[in-house]
Amino acid sequence: MRQAHIPAKFKRDLLQTVGRECGLEALLSIGQGISRVTYDPIWRNALRSESPSVLFDKWRRFEVFSHSKNRLGIDLTQGNQARFKRYTTGDSIPTAPENLLICGLIIGLLEGIGCRGLWCEMAAQGDGVLRIRDKRSFWLPDNPASLVTGDWTIGWETHSVPKGIGTTDDDLPQIDLPPIRDRSLAALVNEVTDLLMRDVARQWKTGELASALGLSSRTLQRRLGEAELSFSRLVRLVRIFEACRLLKPGDTPLTVIGFCAGFSDSAHFSRDFRASVGLTPSDFRAVQ
Repeated sequence: MRQAHIPAKFKRDLLQTVGRECGLEALLSIGQGISRVTYDPIWRNALRSESPSVLFDKWRRFEVFSHSKNRLGIDLTQGNQARFKRYTTGDSIPTAPENLLICGLIIGLLEGIGCRGLWCEMAAQGDGVLRIRDKRSFWLPDNPASLVTGDWTIGWETHSVPKGIGTTDDDLPQIDLPPIRDRSLAALVNEVTDLLMRDVARQWKTGELASALGLSSRTLQRRLGEAELSFSRLVRLVRIFEACRLLKPGDTPLTVIGFCAGFSDSAHFSRDFRASVGLTPSDFRAVQ
């Protein structure tokens, strides 16, 4: 169901039914179809992540945006391995089917951004662990109750950004920027803008962007200053532009738009949008 909003209790009951009728492996396998739902802006932006660490940052931020009470602790213990723990900030403890679904989604997303040779080990009762995924296959024991489904580790052998992830140069929208007379400086600003637009949902840092351009952070900041721009102002321009673009169709939830435009939370989105446009996101959508 595209962009369906399902009550939490109904979702839990549905997952319980799927696990009972189809087997718990089916819940793990749902994430294998994640690349086929890129019509959804959340998954599309998740699959644009150029690295696991960027993907994990987006996951954490969306939990804040969606006010999720059942959350996922992520610890990138090594460059090619991360440990995950499900926890709650409310009264309802995550169920085993919910945990298995989230585990499978994380595996599917990691594969979607170019991780290969994935494996997953889940904690078992006592101090043991059980490998439930080895490269391409899922496996659960006859007695799944022996597993601690909210505690698992995922590793991958290699990572390379696959072709087709992100936005190509031909797809990039053109943003109205302040006029810059110096051609080389204008070209640099356009290059910075294009990089930001390829993954607007990412929480970009100056050093990351400078490194992608082959510059030092200080050089990038100095050159932007020559154009009477700052890194933070340019990021804000891109975010507001993307938010306006997503608001025009009129059916994407505001929470999703704020996340996809790279804002840290809903309050930040509403505050920055109103300061830049003079209207709240809701009022802007109403006049389109």
